[in-house]
Amino acid sequence: MSTAFWIIIALVAVGTIAGGLLRMRAWLQKPAPPEVIEAARRRDEEDD
Repeated sequence: MSTAFWIIIALVAVGTIAGGLLRMRAWLQKPAPPEVIEAARRRDEEDD
């Protein structure tokens, strides 16, 4: 019983981590909003 319990806990933990990584990957692949791109351009121009 104890071994099965820890195996289930480990599977849930691995699933949670994998799900979080997949959500983070999807979020990072979304394009940036135009406001963010424009702000970055203005900042680069100010630095020059």
